[in-house]
Amino acid sequence: MLTKSHEVVSLGTGSKCIGANKLSSQGNILNDSHAEVIARRGFLIYLYENISNANENKQSIFVLKDHYKYTLKDNIEFIFYSSQMPCGDASIIPKTEDSSDICELLSSNKREAQDDLCDVENKKKKVDIHRTGAKRLLHDEQDPKESGENYHRVAQVRTKPGRGDRTLSVSCSDKIARWIHCGVQGSLLHLILLKFIFIKHFIFGSGVPYSEETLHRALLQRESEVKFEDRLKEIPYFYRTSLIFPHVRTDINQRPAASSVVWAKTENRLFEVAVQGKKLGVTKKKANDLSSSLSISKYKLYKKFLELLNTNKELKENICGTEPVENIPYNEMKRKAIQYQEQWSETKEVFFKSWTLKPDIWNFCINKIS
Repeated sequence: MLTKSHEVVSLGTGSKCIGANKLSSQGNILNDSHAEVIARRGFLIYLYENISNANENKQSIFVLKDHYKYTLKDNIEFIFYSSQMPCGDASIIPKTEDSSDICELLSSNKREAQDDLCDVENKKKKVDIHRTGAKRLLHDEQDPKESGENYHRVAQVRTKPGRGDRTLSVSCSDKIARWIHCGVQGSLLHLILLKFIFIKHFIFGSGVPYSEETLHRALLQRESEVKFEDRLKEIPYFYRTSLIFPHVRTDINQRPAASSVVWAKTENRLFEVAVQGKKLGVTKKKANDLSSSLSISKYKLYKKFLELLNTNKELKENICGTEPVENIPYNEMKRKAIQYQEQWSETKEVFFKSWTLKPDIWNFCINKIS
């Protein structure tokens, strides 16, 4: 049951990713700028500030337990809204006569390869599916691309749509599924939390293709032999709103913006615009300055994490021992979240079966922690 009051705590827009050749080992460039990922990273900023507030006895959604770790207060639930189905497996939806009419309303042109919108090239009444521009992993069997419903293989991990230099970022269907199985907090925050944080309710916009059955396949079950009811720590609910997002793609508005927007409900009301993984408005002189990276970049989020550790001596010693946090690389710190890593390894083996192969290059340290 939803709580009686609610508030927006994070918002993201965007539909771009950088290619594998543009990855930064310093963590200062955002790899994935799709709206769902942007919103989740803004949410992490919101969580960090609330944990900091709990330390200082300010108003917070967290409480400190035994001077050691933090836990959510009772009766707090998180809701995720997206104006359309996430790219990847959740967008491979069986076509119906009704959804074909919706597709015709939204666009009269065949969608480009990078878009997860309707393919209306063939409107004959036969079995077919809505297609996705997200791509199978290079080391996996590729889509047959046969006619009708045999165009895609379903329940598979995919990388984000796009042309040119291929991205290593998996589709939003895969990332949301990971949040459902391993928590939205990620490995770093899991080090200082008593429990995983799960999104309880997922709401998707109207006026675009939607299938709850497809959501269950893409986000909860895939090809796993173990039923999701026996695997998941918390089973989410899916809904479709009756409201149509006013800026959905139409004949007039066909191309998505090149930039992304992130907003989070923090004391200073975080608001930034990203272009190609970098913060818009930074001068050329400071373009490569780590301090000028986006607040939701790996570099800035790790810095927030270390700043938080420095305010809780007992917690810091439990995680890092006597080693100065300035000497611990980002990727090494993430590996310290043993419970999270075990959950993630099991999820990959049982649920995803396969995953994108990324180079382990994020071994940067934060030398200056204020």
